[in-house]
Amino acid sequence: MKRSWKVVLLVLAALTFAILVHMHFIREYVDGRFMLGPNDGMAQMLPFKQHLYDQYTQGNFFYSFSFGLGGGIYSQLAYYFSTSIVYLITLLVIKLLDIANVIGSPDVITWAKAILPVSIIRLTAALLLAVGVFRYLRIPLVPAFIGACFYAGSAIYFRHVVYWEFFANAFLWLPLLVLGVEKIIRERKPYWFIAAVAISVFDNFYFSYISFIFIGIYAIARWFIKLSEDELPIKSQLLFFIPSVLLGFGIGSISFIPSVYAFLNNYRPAFEDPIPFYGNDDNILFTSRTLLLPVLFVFLICVGGFYKNKLFRLFALLSILFIFFQGSPRIASIFNGFSAPQYRFEYLSMFVVAGTIAVGLTQLHKVRKWQLLVAIGLTVLLYSLYLHHDMTLDLADDWAKYVWTGAALVLLAFLFYILKRKAWMLGICLAVVFATYIPLINAHQEKQLSDAGNVENSTQQLLTSDKYASNEQRGLIDDVLASDESFARLEWKTNDNNTNMLLGFPGISIYSSILNKELLFFYYHDLNIDMKRESVSRYSGFGNRANLYSMLNGKYIMFDKEEKIAAPYGFRPYMESSNYIVYRNDNLLPFARVTAAAFDEKEMESHTPLEREHAMLDGIILSDGRSTEEAESLPDLMDKVSVEAAGGTYQDGQLKVDQTEGGLDLKLGDDLPQTGDYYVSFYLKNNDASAPLYDLTVNEFETNRKSQQSIYRTKVDELTIRVKAADTIRIRLPEGSYTMEDFRLQHEDYQMLDSAVAEAEDIPFSISHNRVTVDYDNLQEGSYLKIPVPYEKGWQVTVNGESRELLKADYAFLGVQLQNGENHIVFTYRPPYWNILVVLCIGSLLVSLLWGILLRKRHMAGEKGEKEA
Repeated sequence: MKRSWKVVLLVLAALTFAILVHMHFIREYVDGRFMLGPNDGMAQMLPFKQHLYDQYTQGNFFYSFSFGLGGGIYSQLAYYFSTSIVYLITLLVIKLLDIANVIGSPDVITWAKAILPVSIIRLTAALLLAVGVFRYLRIPLVPAFIGACFYAGSAIYFRHVVYWEFFANAFLWLPLLVLGVEKIIRERKPYWFIAAVAISVFDNFYFSYISFIFIGIYAIARWFIKLSEDELPIKSQLLFFIPSVLLGFGIGSISFIPSVYAFLNNYRPAFEDPIPFYGNDDNILFTSRTLLLPVLFVFLICVGGFYKNKLFRLFALLSILFIFFQGSPRIASIFNGFSAPQYRFEYLSMFVVAGTIAVGLTQLHKVRKWQLLVAIGLTVLLYSLYLHHDMTLDLADDWAKYVWTGAALVLLAFLFYILKRKAWMLGICLAVVFATYIPLINAHQEKQLSDAGNVENSTQQLLTSDKYASNEQRGLIDDVLASDESFARLEWKTNDNNTNMLLGFPGISIYSSILNKELLFFYYHDLNIDMKRESVSRYSGFGNRANLYSMLNGKYIMFDKEEKIAAPYGFRPYMESSNYIVYRNDNLLPFARVTAAAFDEKEMESHTPLEREHAMLDGIILSDGRSTEEAESLPDLMDKVSVEAAGGTYQDGQLKVDQTEGGLDLKLGDDLPQTGDYYVSFYLKNNDASAPLYDLTVNEFETNRKSQQSIYRTKVDELTIRVKAADTIRIRLPEGSYTMEDFRLQHEDYQMLDSAVAEAEDIPFSISHNRVTVDYDNLQEGSYLKIPVPYEKGWQVTVNGESRELLKADYAFLGVQLQNGENHIVFTYRPPYWNILVVLCIGSLLVSLLWGILLRKRHMAGEKGEKEA
């Protein structure tokens, strides 16, 4: 009974601490603001949660036709939430509350409101798990709890929750991995480690990679620092670690393999900038956004006598190592998969910092006074040096004063303790520690997140406004799609948002760190589609190119009436509300199309984007070398165009804009058509490597280009812009120096599109979750069927019940060769290697259970033998 009360008090204490360190965001919540970042938080976290909720509660777990142009949500969203254990539990709770009519139908506001309570509960759980590990390491309860508070309530935890909430889940699984390692070393029990590995790799492949780097370092450190005499020898440890890792991976592979495949099937330009080994100027004592070290840790790590204790030595040396890592962009790159340096691994640092604090508190009474006094002096010196070398701070700075005051109070309290060495005085010291740290971490959240990070703008008013997802937008879109019996896509987005996921309609845009590279290449290279904003990890719209809308199911476009409307050819006003108007595509081609004309993808490399569009209209472009036709070549009209500089000079491909805005005027000859559209292509690069993001306009078409220094630029500098026919094409750029060359101009009269629409057959089809079914009576030998569903591993196709070869059609979509006569075609999606992974997962789980049973029997037999002896 006494033990139960201890557990209850421990949980209550952890929950109380979690609430106290969230007080800033609790106050913000009361004032109508959310614990939510204004960029990725709003643009990715909320839309993905809402979308997965909609899909999962409808029984659709694998594929969504509303994930951009379509995508495997189980694999492509595994980096975010699709396999996140915390999210899945939250989803279940919200669904139960919905069923019980406790809340209304869940929407984006529901998910925004849920962030704070989920964060408090997650922090509480992470704290308790860390306490459990520290207790297993024989650290007394109170020091273990105090140390764990600094792990769970660290600056990096709140930064993760606010900007990329799923990042914070790693705080839960790291202590389990450490416990698993210790269970093998101390007790020869592998199942804890198997479970920890399985949970980590299932929950998030990216953070399991980061945590496994740490756990490898931790295990190696334990080989050098033995904490007891009866630890398992290193060779024997390996006999446990290796199969445990394999079995853990086997169990978690059902999530890990599809998500890693999605990651490898993503495309992001390689980070080619030099990465210095050392050079991060992060001030870890005063202003760090990610690794703000508590003064108690700095004081304890300066006590030389503590290093005689093996457990303190283990945690302190690991802490020093990871603090060193904090200063190295090269190390940050390694933790980010050898890509651009990203500082997301500080939760590892804070775990060993917490361990150092927990053990150090147990050693205070074992060292001499002078050692503690020296530690106080060294701490003051370190804070002075960090303040002196930080050019952004001085002692007159309010924040520097705040941190100094807190540090001084803690050190002063410990000075009194050192002089008297009374146990009750240590309690006062710890009270001062918490009395200074809790306000400090709340103030840090306000300074670094709410103020500097603009989190204060994340309000309910914004989330229901026209800038995000308003009821008027939702109502008009619902009315439009309700009037349409077929599957149709509608283009509309607000700012960076995955708006279609928020409002629940099939769209033509997506913003996600992991996307299907076939689609990205389709936009970047194959069709060279300008998305009206250069940035990696996204695609959007079809560059106002009517052919693409018609072929890829783009039936509707919604416009804000207050903005300039530039609808593509064939779009007419259809439906409107007070502030918005929807245009409908009168030239929409059928979802499923059949053709006998095949073009070879390699042969199309010498053709322009417009010529490739025509080949897609006329037939099918295949990647396997099959071809029955030669693609047409359209004339380049640049020899009938005069190029003149405006607001600057242009010579030998070099444009210098001297005025606020300038560029080139392409003056078309009198004999060129003034109807239809023109496709103008050119190479553009800003010659100033440090120039910021800049706007580019080509007549009515507006887009922007990233800075050369931006890690989010696509590195695609060959542009193709579609504009309405005019006597002059005006290319405008801000003041600066640019390389502009390789111009090409082609005319589109849309005769081929009109002909394709007139000749199109209306082929019956149906879409259901992860399946597309098409029925077609084929009368022409050698025909192919293609549908505007993105090609990715996991799709399979059968014709009349027999498995057939899945073709990559038109660079990035699905196709299949037809039989003569009746064809019942079924395209079905499952995550990559799904059937094998189900067997591997179940098999690994069974082997793990069997191994555990055998070890238990062996252990019991050994105990029985000892008793008989």
